[in-house]
Amino acid sequence: MALNTELILTLKNLKGCGNKTVLSIAEVAPSQVQTIKDLCDFWTTLKGKKFEKFTTTDLHEANRKAMTIINDAERCGVGIISYYEDAFPQILRETINEDGNADAPLLLFYRGNIKALQMPGIAIIGTREPTEAGTQAGIYFAEKFAAEGFNIVSGLAIGCDTTGHQGALNVKGTTTAFLANGLDWESIYPKENLELAKNIVENGGLLLSEYPVGQRGNRYTLVERDRLQAGLSYATLVIQTSLRGGTMHAVNATIKAQKPLFMIRYKNMNGQTGGKAEGNRVFLEEGKAHALTSGSFDEALAIIRESVEKINKPKIKKSLF
Repeated sequence: MALNTELILTLKNLKGCGNKTVLSIAEVAPSQVQTIKDLCDFWTTLKGKKFEKFTTTDLHEANRKAMTIINDAERCGVGIISYYEDAFPQILRETINEDGNADAPLLLFYRGNIKALQMPGIAIIGTREPTEAGTQAGIYFAEKFAAEGFNIVSGLAIGCDTTGHQGALNVKGTTTAFLANGLDWESIYPKENLELAKNIVENGGLLLSEYPVGQRGNRYTLVERDRLQAGLSYATLVIQTSLRGGTMHAVNATIKAQKPLFMIRYKNMNGQTGGKAEGNRVFLEEGKAHALTSGSFDEALAIIRESVEKINKPKIKKSLF
């Protein structure tokens, strides 16, 4: 079964009704449930305190908020795509968070070329304060992978994220930015990368967010966003990171999803990076990531293409008999 965008947003505007609850409702909702009246009628059939505590008045108020969000998005030129639409990529439906739990987004607001979602993605991420060597490496590998037809996925942050987006743009490739805020230009964060965000859209790229127009980002939304960078990607490439940086959220999600993780190996891991690649050094020494250098690009490309083939291979449902 499936719910449309209006009804998904309505449910998400009920206090305490998160993605997991909405999915459970959608699984049992008849296909005839298409309007707020249909939802109210269907609601009376649901059993359990978490459903019974909401009245018809609550549902109508949540629907009013949902329609405001939809109208505001349309006014700003922002589209909305739902989990149940054909254009929603299967790889995102299978998103795993850093705790190893299924955590797919039910709705995504977007600005730009929605067809970018159909391209195989590689997340290129890292510290907001890379060294010169890190900046050069980020641009170099983003250019290389974009030229091979990959969608470069990152988060528009200052530093390594910027190198990923810019590298893709340099070779007229495709890049997607997952943001932790609304997609109206006033809410774009960081402000220093507003022009980069506009360049991404103007050059066939895509901006994505779970959050409605007008919503500003915060520490919580930044962490939530990180799982989606890994979720949309067939592999993750870390330019430079410490062991406790925000980059580790996407790194952990990549590992839990059993996708290839690459970290750049520098000639002088400490001297050349000023210690800012401590996470790279430790993960490589412990064998938790593939080492990436300019000389191992073809090998990395082969591993990632194998990941694309493996993830896209049709799933065979196990028989009960």
